[in-house]
Amino acid sequence: MGRFLRKIIIAGGLLATGASLFFPSISHAAGDNTLSSSNPAPSEVVSVAPTQLQLVFVNTFTNPKDVEQMGISLVCNGNIVNLGAVQLGADVKTVSTPLTQVPSAGTCTVSWALPDGSSGAYNFTSAIALPTTSTSSVPGSETAITVVPGTPTTVGTSSWPRVGGPLGLFRTLSYVLIGTLFGSFALILFAWPEGVEYQVCKRFLRLTWIFAALATFAVLVFTTAQLTGKGVTSSLSPNAWRDLTESLPGVGILLRCVCVGLAGVVAWNPERILDPGTQGISIASLVSMCLVFGIDRTGGRIEVLGYLNAGVHMLAVSVWFGGLVLLVRVVLIGSGDSDLVQAVRGFSRLAPRAIAVVVLTGIISTYRYDGFTLLSNAHGRILLFKIAVVGFMTYAMFTTRFFIGARLARAGTLDVRPAAHLRRAVGSQATAGVVVLALTAWMMSTTPIYFDTKPASGGPVYAYVQDLRNDRFHVRFSVSPATVGPNQVLIELFEPQRIQEFTIRMTPKADGYDGYLIRVPLTRRGAALLGASGEFPLKAPGDWTIEINGTSTTGDLAPLAATLTIGDPATTTTVATGSTLPGATTSSSTSVAAIAPVTTVTTTTTAAPAPAG
Repeated sequence: MGRFLRKIIIAGGLLATGASLFFPSISHAAGDNTLSSSNPAPSEVVSVAPTQLQLVFVNTFTNPKDVEQMGISLVCNGNIVNLGAVQLGADVKTVSTPLTQVPSAGTCTVSWALPDGSSGAYNFTSAIALPTTSTSSVPGSETAITVVPGTPTTVGTSSWPRVGGPLGLFRTLSYVLIGTLFGSFALILFAWPEGVEYQVCKRFLRLTWIFAALATFAVLVFTTAQLTGKGVTSSLSPNAWRDLTESLPGVGILLRCVCVGLAGVVAWNPERILDPGTQGISIASLVSMCLVFGIDRTGGRIEVLGYLNAGVHMLAVSVWFGGLVLLVRVVLIGSGDSDLVQAVRGFSRLAPRAIAVVVLTGIISTYRYDGFTLLSNAHGRILLFKIAVVGFMTYAMFTTRFFIGARLARAGTLDVRPAAHLRRAVGSQATAGVVVLALTAWMMSTTPIYFDTKPASGGPVYAYVQDLRNDRFHVRFSVSPATVGPNQVLIELFEPQRIQEFTIRMTPKADGYDGYLIRVPLTRRGAALLGASGEFPLKAPGDWTIEINGTSTTGDLAPLAATLTIGDPATTTTVATGSTLPGATTSSSTSVAAIAPVTTVTTTTTAAPAPAG
């Protein structure tokens, strides 16, 4: 009996397998969800390579996370076609997945299965002609790289380092440690000159400087890696730092490293801050260390004023925060003589003035970058959180100041109990200060509303600039010099904010010349540059048709189209046209896919060349 049942089960399995092989175009579902439509559609003959598969289901997904466990495959002429990540549309029933390669000609079968047991399959026919000419590459060209627009034009390797996380961490540490160092010396200078005689204070200042120097050097290295793509190890070389001199924030990082190094002389010999012979140069080195933070970010309203305002803002923050840390780590660790009482009283007088400067310069910075429209962008929302934390610190500071005035107004020495109470109160403020500086470092990775990115200088002017847009799609397409031969192509995406599939088809109207299908490596607003050194070849004279397609999370965008005229170099007139970059791009790779007849080239994606002016 057991053998008989096993034979029935085996026979049934073979029968089901045979049915699926001989009748693959019949959709079926074990669950209750089926397809209402698809692109490509069943039995459709496709002559142009599709950029994605799109399946529209009858029922919405009850659990949107089910799409992560969905199975989907595409097989054309017996060859499996690689697919990208599956995405669920805003209607919660449209599923799309990008094609990462051109399907082979022949019968194509799309199969899908959902976690609830629903499954199905359908066929369409691929009539895509494969390239008949051999591919070639431009000598000396590089693989595709994406960097932040506005940074110096660079050519890197195919593996762009992902250093955003470490850079944010070390930037926060640099803020905290440099602020602590400057604020500690400010408190010693104005309220606690006896501090330089304490070994615990000397050790604290030296250790703070050592870690500040290491953190600042790490910021230099990771910033170099982010801007140049040379990798963290290669960015340790001083030769790689020369690229930072092409932008003002890069110069600021180099100057900060120098200033922190000079401040080490004062940190190792804190008596120099009080010695009349060395006091001037010691104070200058410490002040410069904070002022260079003012050029960490360019742009904004009233830009020149902004540099000075940001530097003074950092000075005031350092006086406030650094004094708090010195009290917690040195002054209030136990009972002491009258000089400790004077240090606490001195800080209670110094802090309100620093807070007033922090608030004033903070308001100016808010106006310059966000214009008080704080909920419309990430920079403004982080700033709101930062303002809330600063508000808590201000309230706690005035509460502590009231306690100091009540308990230490006539005290000759610092007892254990009030010292412990003050240490807890001041410690909470210092912790909030670390949060504020971490939020500041986070804000540096976001783009405010009134932030005008300046393109790098020294690039070619654009002979052809076409601004194309519809209700949901906005792209600027630029070519220079727009003549037969080597060219440079700049593609700028303004809308939508996020895009899954971004392609540009360039087709010459003249017979017998190459065309291109360009897969742009942008997933959000940004810019991509093809032919960083002007090596993108356009061989066909006359008109070229430009067709721009994209897919957002809600489906395909309406295509954009334009006509590009490639002229003879001797007769082409260059028209000076400005170009403004949108927001930051993401690190990715791009490829130029061939359409027959075709020449495939590798490309470089980078910041825009300078507009004519």
